[in-house]
Amino acid sequence: MPSQDLRTKKTYDKYMRMRANGLLDHGCRLCQIKPIKKFKYWKIINNEYPWDLIAKINHILVSKRHTTYEKLNQAERKEFDFIKASYLEKNYGHMVETTNKRKSIPDHFHIHLLVLKNKFNIK
Repeated sequence: MPSQDLRTKKTYDKYMRMRANGLLDHGCRLCQIKPIKKFKYWKIINNEYPWDLIAKINHILVSKRHTTYEKLNQAERKEFDFIKASYLEKNYGHMVETTNKRKSIPDHFHIHLLVLKNKFNIK
């Protein structure tokens, strides 16, 4: 397991099996996961392979439209800013966007929403 991975060994192994089985080759996983919260242009989903080494909650904010950050339209960006300032601020401690070299799905913009485990609860 790479030292920079934020998953427990069990979750990391499950994630690597999914990748080895080609499940990312059959459409975008972010598009397929049912939302736990919906907005007009965005949805919040559970991370199927959470960063459970550091987080007790790891959801993902993802655009409903399959697109990169650069291609978000003005309405999507406006709602994104509203969600960040209101809903996310109240419900999560951290928002993390990985670099493209670390994203398993780089062509669909998403942000990880975290509530850290107590030992990592950085203020």
